[in-house]
Formats: sequence, structure tokens, C-alpha cells
Amino acid sequence: MPERMRFCAICNKEIDPGRVEALPDTILCTKHGEAIKKYGGEFHVTASTARLGKEGSLKKNYGDVSTTKRRNWGAIERLKVDHELEGHKRDS
Repeated sequence: MPERMRFCAICNKEIDPGRVEALPDTILCTKHGEAIKKYGGEFHVTASTARLGKEGSLKKNYGDVSTTKRRNWGAIERLKVDHELEGHKRDS
């Protein structure tokens, strides 16, 4: 069953299905996915390790690593402004 079409949050053009398959959480087309890199990328990813040792122990217990991914809304807003300014320059 084909997935529903998704559109870029910046230019409202269809996001390439291959990009959606590779990055299921993306809301940007390929062009704007590349452009947002100058503002730190579409997502902020942080990693933290689990503490398995007892409090105060010097023994090193290596646990798993968990990641958190947050959308970089500030960068998306800046990219929207860039896109609007680019449109005004073309119209002038």
C-alpha cells in the first residue's frame, strides 16, 4: 500500500518518496533538507548512557545508550524566512 504524499514545510512541494523512506520523520524536501544544514540541521539528536553502577561506586558498568531526537524548529523558521526573501527577490 503506497504511503500518502507528504509536502515540504518550506516550499509546499512533494517530498521525494525515497527521502521519506530514508528519513520517516522529515518534513523537508531534498533541497531544503540540504539548505537547513547551515542552521544546524532538521533535528537535534542527543545521546546519554544509562548508569548501571551503584551511586558512588568506582566500578565502571557500561550500559546502553539512549538517544533523543527533537525537531530544530528555530532552523525551520529561519529557512522559511530565507525562502520568503528569495521569493521576493525573484518577484522584484
